Amino acid sequence: MANIVASITKYRDEDVEKGQRWIDIHLGIADCNRTITLSIDYDGEEERKNALHKVDTLIDTLTEFREALEKELKYQARLERRRNRIKAEEEAKKKK
Repeated sequence: MANIVASITKYRDEDVEKGQRWIDIHLGIADCNRTITLSIDYDGEEERKNALHKVDTLIDTLTEFREALEKELKYQARLERRRNRIKAEEEAKKKK
């Protein structure tokens, strides 16, 4: 079964006076026995912007993938219906 796990782990190491906080940000995606883990860096303004860009890019890519997959699955369903119709017609002819 596919699953997605997102986690943000905050460490106790936090220095408010220096404006520092240490956390780990991970996104795990699993499909049966395969797993990928994405780690998000956030130290500094550019890395924070890039972290959001990574997530936005992932969302956009997954949305495009889903749209393409949906088209393909609909096409495959039409082919399957056509094969079943042809098979039924051939079986009907054999009975005559």
